[in-house]
Amino acid sequence: MSEENDIPKIPGYVSVKEAAAILNVTDKTIYFYIDNKRLQAVRASNMLLIPKEEIERFQQRSVGRPRTKTPSWHSSTKDNALLVTSIRVPVKSGKHTILSKNLAKLRREGLHNFPGTVARYIFGFEENPDEVEILLVWKVGIMPDQEAREKLLKVFQEELSDVLHWEKAHYHQGTVFMHA
Repeated sequence: MSEENDIPKIPGYVSVKEAAAILNVTDKTIYFYIDNKRLQAVRASNMLLIPKEEIERFQQRSVGRPRTKTPSWHSSTKDNALLVTSIRVPVKSGKHTILSKNLAKLRREGLHNFPGTVARYIFGFEENPDEVEILLVWKVGIMPDQEAREKLLKVFQEELSDVLHWEKAHYHQGTVFMHA
């Protein structure tokens, strides 16, 4: 039986699993927040329940120290070169909410990390909300070969095929001249 079936719905409270979905983190992270008194929870039998108002006012902190100095531009050496794969793909009509949920699931479950990348971005544009861009920055010295990268991308495409028009995607590949 799943957690949702085991826990009676108590107005004003959510389960650990529901809190994780709302905050877009893992269950383990919710337990960490509770253990470190960042989230308050109540125990009902052997289950932890979190007041909804706790979730609503919760502020996630950024990791590490805030930057006090903007990093300067760098140029990569030949053996440390960076390759960029850019993919612009339309979102299927009415699928924006499902796309957000699917991306949250990928993040929570640590899926599609594209080994060999040093940065991965998926973002949208205000002027065209019906399109997303996927930006993968590969370190040439450690990235997989072309065939392996294509296989990784194919699995990623299959995962999001219900929400993105992959057949209408525009692909670009290039070399990074400078980066911060």
